[in-house]
Amino acid sequence: MTTRRHPNERLRALLREADWTQEALARAVNTLGAEIGCPLRYDRTAVAHWLSGTQPRTPAPQLAAEALSRRIGRPVSPQAAGFTAPAPEAPSPDPAVGFADLCRDDAASDRRDALRQRPYRVADSVVPEFPAAVPAQPARGRTGPPRPHTHPPAERAPALRDAASFFAASIDSHGGHHARSALACYLADDVVPLLASGTPERNRAEVTTAASRLAFLLARMYEDGQLHGLAQRYYSFAHRLAAECGDRTSWCLAVRAMSAQAARLGHLPSALHLAEAAGRAAAGVAPAQQAYVQAQLAVVLARGGDRRGAFGALGAAERAAGRAGRGDSPFDVYPTAALAYQTSATLVALDDVPGALAALRRSLSERSAADVRGRALTQARYGRLLLRAGHLEEACVAWRAFLAGRERLRSGDAEHAVREMRSALRPFRNRKGAAELLARSAPSGERRAIA
Repeated sequence: MTTRRHPNERLRALLREADWTQEALARAVNTLGAEIGCPLRYDRTAVAHWLSGTQPRTPAPQLAAEALSRRIGRPVSPQAAGFTAPAPEAPSPDPAVGFADLCRDDAASDRRDALRQRPYRVADSVVPEFPAAVPAQPARGRTGPPRPHTHPPAERAPALRDAASFFAASIDSHGGHHARSALACYLADDVVPLLASGTPERNRAEVTTAASRLAFLLARMYEDGQLHGLAQRYYSFAHRLAAECGDRTSWCLAVRAMSAQAARLGHLPSALHLAEAAGRAAAGVAPAQQAYVQAQLAVVLARGGDRRGAFGALGAAERAAGRAGRGDSPFDVYPTAALAYQTSATLVALDDVPGALAALRRSLSERSAADVRGRALTQARYGRLLLRAGHLEEACVAWRAFLAGRERLRSGDAEHAVREMRSALRPFRNRKGAAELLARSAPSGERRAIA
């Protein structure tokens, strides 16, 4: 740390405006650190040092600014909070250009860490409606040195679709940490050049759709890794690229996923705005995607206390799922196991634990064997609900199955579920089943100490 010459009066004024104590700001910064996979332990003494003029290390200035933005309800930059931090880059009005810059930075190991320290920004969760008509796009200039296409874009389209299927299956089978860097490099090296001006107009929509869907998958990977700020950036480009080429389906998928991310981080107004926007646009998409969108809307409405609206959306999801056919792409199907999982989340929010447990049993019975991640996380949620219902032994059975699946995964969500399991079981550590699970799931250092 380096010391400033003058006290940070800007930060002091913002604390007064936020009606926050120094301890409250420290807690908020720690919470935002968890959203980007960066555990922090700041307390009021650290904030006191900031107020005296000491400059914290990155990413604390960015996190403090976002925390104050959320509290006050208007954007606050690190500079406005009296911190020395790099000025944020102005977003490009052309989503392909901005996406290209992000992909290249992500693929460069010396710039990747800075990207991952970006906080999740509530202000960025506001999306415009899907455009009623998409104007013709002018030819765009290249954003870097020209790269010759080894194959015409029309011939590359099947390869892009195959890549999307591969990475989607990888997430399900191995978790979001697996092949994440490979997808980032694939986007930078193979997809970004296809978005440049050399792509013929007749092929641009297909290439842009493929880029949107691959961005969506990389966002899912980063979200699984608890890197929510970077995941949000990729989701945002996924919906912006889809809007540019008029792909209503990809736009709905991205905005729906952004709603789920906002909801898991506790930003219910943002989650509702996004779910409703996706729901309005989904009127023109296939039944499987309608089911996917309506199921998320049901969860958000239930968490907001709108029982009637939640059951209405859930019914719409079930009817759409009943009309859905089979698809060749992972973007064309919505598995019944996933719908049952969302049904459970809706019923939990409405305090129907028996119904939620029944929905999770249905989800587990219908999970594909290849969906290792989905099955493991469903078992973890099943264990938590069983314990909530007072069934410790059954909960331990579910959690043992979860741990067996987790061993095959590289998934931040799975590791988070382990921590939740351990926290839930500690009050029962004198019971045999709970003690065995705590020992089996202990971090390696603790396991050595137990042995």
